[in-house]
Amino acid sequence: MVVVFTKFPINPEYREQFKEYALERFGEKGLTEQEGFIKMNLLEPVNFPPNNQNNTFIIATYWENMEALKKYTESEAFRKAHENPPPREWFAGHPVIEVYNIIKEV
Repeated sequence: MVVVFTKFPINPEYREQFKEYALERFGEKGLTEQEGFIKMNLLEPVNFPPNNQNNTFIIATYWENMEALKKYTESEAFRKAHENPPPREWFAGHPVIEVYNIIKEV
């Protein structure tokens, strides 16, 4: 199984706007119909302990294998999912994509 983490560093003043945008749009453009797609989680940052200012939202998508992920990145659903991105000023930096193989699950 493959998991993809897409990390979005968000400027604190746009945190709520990004959250609303993400809840409304992420995963809504045909992702669930993709062959090999397992699930998606949208993760909201939590400031813990209270002095830790975490403003990075994460989308975690799970795929049966790398082939399924690759097919998705070449699909119309992927293209549609990436149309009309949020305004640049919402971001504190560039989004980062990390891809992992799950080697143990408990």
